Amino acid sequence: MQSEHIAFIVEEMSCEHCVKTIKERVSRLNGVYEVLVDLEGKRVVVEYDTERLDAETIKGTIEDAGYTVK
Repeated sequence: MQSEHIAFIVEEMSCEHCVKTIKERVSRLNGVYEVLVDLEGKRVVVEYDTERLDAETIKGTIEDAGYTVK
């Protein structure tokens, strides 16, 4: 198991519904250990297993939920 943290900027997050949507979708990915969403800072931090998941998949999951990721 190789655990890593990655942070994404999601400027379109504007409410608790956005936080809940992103957290729920990313948490469902196989290999995600923790999802921290900072609404005020527009930041999503994910701890994940690099052997089961990659950053592009996490980014794509957030984008598929309707958000632009930086």
